[in-house]
Order: sequence, then C-alpha cells, then structure tokens
Amino acid sequence: MSRQPARRPLPRNARHPGQGRSRYPGRRPVRRRRRDTPGQAMTRFLVSFLLALAVFLPLGVWAGKSLQGSGELLTRPVPSPTAAPTPEPVDMTGLNSPHAILLRRGGPVLGEVGADDPIYPASLTKMMTVLLAAETLTDLDAQVTMAEDLYPPLWEANASMAGFQPGETVTVRDLLYGALLPSGAECCSALARQVCDTDQDFVARMNARAAELGMDNTHFCNVTGLQDPQHQSTVADLARLLDAALNNDTFRTAFTTRQYFVPPTNLHPDGITLTSSMFDGLTDTQPAGVELLGGKTGFTDEAGLCLASLARCGDSEYILVTAGAPGDNHSETLHLEDAVTVYTRLAASIAG
Repeated sequence: MSRQPARRPLPRNARHPGQGRSRYPGRRPVRRRRRDTPGQAMTRFLVSFLLALAVFLPLGVWAGKSLQGSGELLTRPVPSPTAAPTPEPVDMTGLNSPHAILLRRGGPVLGEVGADDPIYPASLTKMMTVLLAAETLTDLDAQVTMAEDLYPPLWEANASMAGFQPGETVTVRDLLYGALLPSGAECCSALARQVCDTDQDFVARMNARAAELGMDNTHFCNVTGLQDPQHQSTVADLARLLDAALNNDTFRTAFTTRQYFVPPTNLHPDGITLTSSMFDGLTDTQPAGVELLGGKTGFTDEAGLCLASLARCGDSEYILVTAGAPGDNHSETLHLEDAVTVYTRLAASIAG
C-alpha cells in the first residue's frame, strides 16, 4: 500500500486551491457579506419601514374612503361610553322637611335646602352602625345570643325594636336586617358588642369612620340615634355616608330588601318577619318614573321625621336624605311624601 506524501502547511494568509475563484466560469466570485453592526441594522430597519409606509399608507386611506364614504380611516378610535347626562337642578321648595339633599351617585348634588345645618339624625345613625358591623363581621351566619342587660335602657327610652327577646339566639345576618328594616335598637347594641367590648368603644370607631368619609359636621354619641344634644349630623354628611355604605354588598342587600324572614329560633319557633319601615309606610304610593330601591327611616321628637333613600331613574341611581319633617310615628308620613315629590320632580327633569 503506497504511502501518501505529507501535505505541507500553507503559509499564513495563503489560499486553498480554488479559493476566491468562481465554480462557474464567467461569474464573479461570491463574497460573504459582513454582518451588520447594531447601528447599521437599526438604520436598515428604519429605511425599510419608511418605504413600506410610503407604499401602503395611501392604500389604507383610499380603502377608508371607499368603505365609509368619508375621509376617516377604518381604524379611528372607538369613542368611550359617555356618562349619563346631568339632569337639570331639581326644585327643592315647598317640602315638609326643612333639611334635604338630592344627589346622583358618583355625580353632582342636584338640589338641597338646609343641607349643612346641624340636625339630630335619629335612627339614620343606624346606617353607620350597620356599615361598621358589615365591614367587620364577615361570618353572617355566626350565632349571637341577645344579652339581657341590653334591654332596660332601650325600653326606658322607648326605642324602636325589631322583636328579638333577651336570651334569644339569632345570626349576625338577622341583626343586620333587624337594624335596617324595622330599625331595631336591640340589634344595633348586639352588633356593637360583637365588634367591640363596649358600646363606647364602638362609638369611637363610628366617629373615626365618619372622619374617614369626610363627615366633618357629624358626631355620634351612641349606636342607635337616641336623643343626645351632642349627637348631631347634617343631611349632606348622611348622604355621603349612605353613598359609601352602598358600596358594601352586605349593607346594600339589606338596605334594598323590603321584607326579611328570620328562621325559627329558640324563642320564636315560627320565625319572625321583618319589614322595611319605608316600604311599609309608602304602601302603593310610588313616584312616577322612578323606582324606589330602599330606605331607612328615623324619628325622635327632637329630630322629627327623617328619611335616607335610594332610587333609580333611567340608568343612574340617586340618593335623597331629608330631616325635620313634622309629625311622629303615628302621624302622616310627611317625610315619605317629600320623597315622592322630589323623585317625581327628578323624573320630570330627566325627561326634559
């Protein structure tokens, strides 16, 4: 077997045979293109992009004209949904209530009279009590036994009651509905004790929450709204409270309920039916063009007849708070009459 002669190493920079020559006669050798630097690559991309725009943009404009019959491009921005138009200001004269405010939720005040005057809020106080309880007590099915010492001061003050008895075991949910619908003072005291050790600790939290909400003209002294010269608010502050409270699902569900059935308990084997005092007083009277969704009534001799209500008209919701209407729990429901009047005027304003 013959031995192949050893190849000599090529000198540095020397070419292999055929290197640099075309494999095809008559053609120039193909040179490898050097790789672009990052700056050159970017420049090349921009030039290509601008050339593409110059070619295709006129075609897009032409297409937009032919399909739409106008000079607008097909890709014009879609306008975002517009908010409901703001109704004209609502006339608040001639009401039975010397203090009233109407506002659209998330919108402006539409009418007011004496809105920043100090008032006694009576049982409208219970909106704050229920809000704090709803924010704190997340287990609505938790069992609560009504303490006997809750009752004597409430009986002495002739406070409105839901009907739960000392020693009765109910749920947190039952207490929330009992406080808002029939305005049960015993429910408020029981809820306060579930959140804090004492009523006064709970009242301190009520005032702190009021400050957070910007209720600058409000000071609470108790959890029920029973008369106290220092227990004061304004209808403007109470509207602000209700607007915030309605963002809590538990509060809103209870506030907008007409009737609630308490399941059988150890002292009420047939259960208890709780009815909204506002809907109970309205009977068949409803403002034209408006749906009343819920409300909370209040009364003391010093506060007069009070009402905080929620209504829907068109696509928007509205809050009306009134206070100081003459009468009592057994007289004409002039606060409810004011609500029908104001909401009817609101519907007329929206209808134009």
